[in-house]
Amino acid sequence: MAASSAYALAALDIHGLDRRRTRAIVLADLGAVRLWQDDVDGALASWCDFLDCADGIRSVKIRDAVNDMRARLHWLRGTAGAEEINERAAAFE
Repeated sequence: MAASSAYALAALDIHGLDRRRTRAIVLADLGAVRLWQDDVDGALASWCDFLDCADGIRSVKIRDAVNDMRARLHWLRGTAGAEEINERAAAFE
């Protein structure tokens, strides 16, 4: 998973990764990896960036990423920031 995190961060730095949908999906995946690594703050920050990037994009992949993120946020209830991100994500449905 450490390699996955490094790979996702490198992908965000790639100059050609300027398509918003692709960037948003990478941010969502990075949040999941950070959560798996027990970096809750990093996961929440990545998911917040994901929602910022995905705003206005209508896509099956974005909707799937939002649903996956919300399922993971369910386990973080009571964590500072998790409820706010979950509320923001509800607007994507």
